[in-house]
Amino acid sequence: MLRVSQFDTNNLEEVTVESMDFNKLKWLDCENPSKEELQKIKNLINIPSVELERCVDEDERPSITELENFSMLIFKSPLMENEEISASSFSILISENLLITIRKRAVNGVEKIWDLEYENKKKFFKKGSTYLTYQILEKVMDDYFSILDHVEKDIDKLENIVFHNPEKKIVKKIFSLKKTLIFFHKALSANREVLFNIENELTEKIPTSQIKNFRYVYQDTTQLIDMVATYRDILTGALDIYLSSMSHNLNKIMKKMAAFGSLVLVPTFITGLYGMNFKFMPEIGWEKGYLFAWLLIISSILFLYNYFRKNEWF
Repeated sequence: MLRVSQFDTNNLEEVTVESMDFNKLKWLDCENPSKEELQKIKNLINIPSVELERCVDEDERPSITELENFSMLIFKSPLMENEEISASSFSILISENLLITIRKRAVNGVEKIWDLEYENKKKFFKKGSTYLTYQILEKVMDDYFSILDHVEKDIDKLENIVFHNPEKKIVKKIFSLKKTLIFFHKALSANREVLFNIENELTEKIPTSQIKNFRYVYQDTTQLIDMVATYRDILTGALDIYLSSMSHNLNKIMKKMAAFGSLVLVPTFITGLYGMNFKFMPEIGWEKGYLFAWLLIISSILFLYNYFRKNEWF
């Protein structure tokens, strides 16, 4: 899908690719492009095929590439679909009068800018293509914060379950969240490299006067990386607590089994003792010997039962 917003003096309108005026500021947005749409972009800006393929590769590592007429930024954006969290690459091509965004999947940061009210959107266009780029990246960082807030709530729930009612399925959830955080850490670290290069003026099409805006995005990225590291540590601690809890529960079970075994052990010893065929065994000829044996058995069971109860083995 191709769509174009064009700005001139104080007027913002949507136009077609064919009717674009190259003397005016334009934003061409392309989501999940077809081969025909990619070819149209290639013919429009004369971009090498290899670089165009990188633009639509959602696994491409974030980077900055200087082309003949554009600075090409590849950035990672977070995605959340049906509780599945991941990150996908999208590209931004920046020149003085033309901004192009290309992505395979929907990027909330791009949609938020595109769907702004007319007057607010016009304010961004007035400040140029670089400012639009800054706003897109800022909104992408906001998406990371929103998703990490969701992750934090999940972690709080997991901690409550681990402390009060540890279940086997909780391990799967912990590893799922840790996997998400690992992907986020890799994406954010690569994004930070891109922003670092912008801050060090390694992009030809971003004016020096606009670089200070990207510092705010850089600071947000650093904060997000710290949050991801903190959440990973918390999840690691929760997993350790879960494993310790499982080990503790196993010990309790083994203690109970040992206690029940002991209740049977002593009566077995008594019956085994009087089951021996010795000729001289005083209790065998005693008329109350049978009752005496039962008294020993019951007394030993009660003694052991009370002992184990006192020591909380039951």
